[in-house]
Amino acid sequence: MDVYGLKQNIIDNPEYIELILEKTGFHYVDRMGKEYRCAREEGRNPTSVKVNVNTLSTTCFSTNLKGDLITLVQNKVNKTFPQTVKLISEIINYKSIGETVKYTPPFGGFYKKIAKLRNEEEVDIEVYSDELLERFEKVPNILFYEDGIIPSIQKEFNIGYDSVSGRISVPWYSTDGLLCGVMGRLNKRKIGTDESKWFPIIPFPKSQTLYGFSHNYSSIQEKGLALIGESEKHTLQLASYGMNVGLSLGGSFMSELQSNNIKSLLPRKIILMMDEGLSEDVSRDIAEKLKSNKYYKNQVGYVFDKNNLYLPKESKMAPADLPKKDINKLIKNCTVWI
Repeated sequence: MDVYGLKQNIIDNPEYIELILEKTGFHYVDRMGKEYRCAREEGRNPTSVKVNVNTLSTTCFSTNLKGDLITLVQNKVNKTFPQTVKLISEIINYKSIGETVKYTPPFGGFYKKIAKLRNEEEVDIEVYSDELLERFEKVPNILFYEDGIIPSIQKEFNIGYDSVSGRISVPWYSTDGLLCGVMGRLNKRKIGTDESKWFPIIPFPKSQTLYGFSHNYSSIQEKGLALIGESEKHTLQLASYGMNVGLSLGGSFMSELQSNNIKSLLPRKIILMMDEGLSEDVSRDIAEKLKSNKYYKNQVGYVFDKNNLYLPKESKMAPADLPKKDINKLIKNCTVWI
């Protein structure tokens, strides 16, 4: 299941918001124009929680929580991200990508006014039990550690080692937080001409998800910032610096589905941080796809170190490979806003 599709379905049927809030323990739910207002607890201020019907952005004044409907419900029911997405899906009978059970909305569908994007490239993505990861050794990897990915982050993202292929195992998760594949990185610096640095141990369609999406979902909304990079290491290295706002595309291409999921997080700022050597035109084209001016406005930029002040020429270096202080300088001095 893709989170963007779930959220789009709720936006297309605003009456679902009331149902979700009531079923998850909120009280005095009432629609006021473009917002639903309610109380987090019975007997409390009936307007202390607000949910925007156009974007699902939320604010809970009593707990100072800012995010979206999913993070609001997650905080209320105290479940994991995947469990929360599953709960919301069950409440509204959301079955699969772009598909729900037949439902007749009240008032003859009066609120269904919003024309939304559809993801023409969506396909079902196979998911697996986390038990599958038991085949990989759970030990901190020295190669990743030397690249600035600390052991606690390796553990958090379930980084392991595949003794069969001799590769570092890097699990990928669907946007709703379920295991959907595993990439393998050769556990050595020097790569032979007949070897691939990265290879899918368990293949999956990268274009259907984003590395770090479910892990960093709440943090990106809280900080209003998303830093987009190419490889998995981008997200892992940023997390090791305490910057839990990284998302990885899995390459130098961004699909429509990836773009829509990034924008669904409603970040006020999105900065694209592609590897050194990539054409500026490519970065600009990707950044243009992340711009939003309809129901919320954002700032979108891309990092381009044209004078190679931080990223050595022809190094193919990723911005997240830099020390934290240099990453901040790179963003400050080399971001081109569109």
